[in-house]
Amino acid sequence: MRKPRILELDIVRAFAIMAVLMIHATSETTVEIPLGSRSQILYLIVNKLSNFAVPIFILLSGLVLFYRYSGAWSWKEALSFYRKRIQYILVPYLIWSFFYYVFNQWTPNFNWHDIKIDWPFFLNALKWADTSYHLYFIVLILQFYLIFPLIMALADRWSWFARNLIWIGLAAQIGFYIYHHWFHPVQHPATILGTYAGIFAIGGWIGMNYERFQRAGERHLWWVLGLALLIGYSFALLFVLSQNRINFGSLPMEILFNGYAVAMGLSLLWISAKVLRGTPRLAAVLTSMGTAAFGIYFTHPALLSLWRRNWTYPSDTLAYHLSTIGAGVMIFTVPWLLVFLLRKWKGAWILFGK
Repeated sequence: MRKPRILELDIVRAFAIMAVLMIHATSETTVEIPLGSRSQILYLIVNKLSNFAVPIFILLSGLVLFYRYSGAWSWKEALSFYRKRIQYILVPYLIWSFFYYVFNQWTPNFNWHDIKIDWPFFLNALKWADTSYHLYFIVLILQFYLIFPLIMALADRWSWFARNLIWIGLAAQIGFYIYHHWFHPVQHPATILGTYAGIFAIGGWIGMNYERFQRAGERHLWWVLGLALLIGYSFALLFVLSQNRINFGSLPMEILFNGYAVAMGLSLLWISAKVLRGTPRLAAVLTSMGTAAFGIYFTHPALLSLWRRNWTYPSDTLAYHLSTIGAGVMIFTVPWLLVFLLRKWKGAWILFGK
């Protein structure tokens, strides 16, 4: 029997996509404003405190997949799984990759004559999502989708594997970190599944034990949330210090980054369940944004790029900060509205998945 949908996950997705938008809205401010100025430090902290976004989407993917398929796995399900991922993930990725390949040639001068279609170059760029900076996430998540049937089959066959999924995932992630940093640097590490293997496994364990996990939230939410904020602030502070040549190395940053993402992910899962039960109007708004998250993710960089092309000011002026805030408000609202309207079209899955 098909398991009921976990409604609060759309609220978590809303928080995560808001963090993505905050990262991109403040990305240029962290390098354009003079180093060490108060405004630059503020933008850096906001940017780094939003860095839980990608890991939480990875955690949610693991949660949803293991929740959906644990106890009901078969090779027939595996074929259906791959068909859906090709249809709802790979097809939109190919379309948006081509869109940004053309768009990024057009925007510098807004001249259609600047666009050259080099198919071998484009096809090669798909491998690492080189047509746009944000599409790397699709390459990353496709790797997890590729290996998930094997992991699910192992967890379904051997109970010890399912019980120890977190430790197996963390061992894989730590092993990848050691290999990359101490033996042989890996190209595009942020796009390799080993970077987030432990986070995906934590999500998978939660998915297989979701009711038990939610009951634990009654006892553990507030101290876990407090810990998340403490770790997140420490991560942001170390990054600010590194900008001023006080460097603690990559290992503390890696530990803080992952610890912050996991603690924030757990907290948001518990908070979202409370929002769903206790504040239905807020839950409805956040759910709307969460269900549109994939489309917002695809569309917002183009709109942000157009904004920045048209409203550029010196970084030491008030207009610069107002433009930055305006860009943030715009990418929080316009892509959401655009996706909401376009999803009324029956074939919207081609652009925004499902």
